[in-house]
Amino acid sequence: MGSIRLHGALVSALVLVAVACGGGSPAVANDPAGSVQAAMTAVSSGGLAKMVEFSCAAKKADLTSAFGGGNLGALEAAGIKADDIFNAMSISFSNVTTKEVSKTDTAATVHVTADMKTSVDATKFKAILKTMMAAQGQPVDDATIDAAMTAMSTSLSQTTKLDEDLSVVNEGGKWLICE
Repeated sequence: MGSIRLHGALVSALVLVAVACGGGSPAVANDPAGSVQAAMTAVSSGGLAKMVEFSCAAKKADLTSAFGGGNLGALEAAGIKADDIFNAMSISFSNVTTKEVSKTDTAATVHVTADMKTSVDATKFKAILKTMMAAQGQPVDDATIDAAMTAMSTSLSQTTKLDEDLSVVNEGGKWLICE
């Protein structure tokens, strides 16, 4: 079923974003753990698009790529922009801890634990889901869309435990996540 594939892709992408985010203050910090902390706070308060500010140059495109299986071709072909998805979803983090595991002048590893909660704006996401399902030849009547939204909202709104090591690099004096 197309909506199940979309749901799986979204859940996978959100976990990727969350793991790539880390967690604290809204500006990129001068230390690796602080930068990871700042990324989580920025995403929690400013949305998924804020992650780009905390990503290394080599990975800036990965946030949007995560929603398209390596590229945005499938979404674009269906008439969906990644920004529309980002604006229809939000992520919040709680119980965040970050700890520097290793560090050189140019690279570090930061261990992060947190509870991640994802929310979906049902009104915005219904339009996205309807467009995606129509592109896949799936039924797009209100009952089908409502059932898919209920399943996705229930699944996505559950709290996910994060316990990961993140790669962080120093670019121009700023520690940026490079996952």
